[in-house]
Amino acid sequence: MSDTEEKNMKSSQSRRGFLLAVVTGTCLLPSVSQAANIIVGTGNDTSYLILESTNLGVRTYEVRYTYNASAPQDSAFLVAQAVAGDSALGVSLADYGNAEFPVNYFVNYFSLNSVEEWGSSSPPWTYWVHWVAGGTGYQNQDFSYNPGAAPADSWTLSYGISTHTIQPGSSDALFLSDGSAEPSVAPIPETSSALLAIVGSVVIFKRRRQH
Repeated sequence: MSDTEEKNMKSSQSRRGFLLAVVTGTCLLPSVSQAANIIVGTGNDTSYLILESTNLGVRTYEVRYTYNASAPQDSAFLVAQAVAGDSALGVSLADYGNAEFPVNYFVNYFSLNSVEEWGSSSPPWTYWVHWVAGGTGYQNQDFSYNPGAAPADSWTLSYGISTHTIQPGSSDALFLSDGSAEPSVAPIPETSSALLAIVGSVVIFKRRRQH
């Protein structure tokens, strides 16, 4: 085999490797991001609301809004945007405000196509458990309120949907359960790790091609 033929073969293999990385990355994306997001609201920024239950399955809302640091929105805003933008979705909220938080909403039920899902009134005492990732305001392990920044890459229990302030890229989840398990999906920003893996694969193949 001549030097020219050998170089052409290596170049062809590099191109095939590059295409394989791109195709693999494309196939990976749907499995990481789960089902397609339901886009609601308008604006330049995005936060995510995930609802999970037997009737709803896993339902992800990509909420568009414009972030204002001087007047930030809370998780109740995400719920309102999801209900306003999805005609199949309904919600009932209860206000358990107190002296510290005059307004603090909790979910009585979500409904999909008028089928309501409430928590149970007997063991295992299920309810719409609120989890947060990113933003500020969450529940400490001793059940007290923490006004600080919630971890962005993992779920943390909330103190009520009116006590969590959202920020661009933050995720909220309301999961009908007994509170002993986290939602079945990771916070939405976790999908970026898959994108980084794809980019890394492409860079590796491109470097090999150069040698």
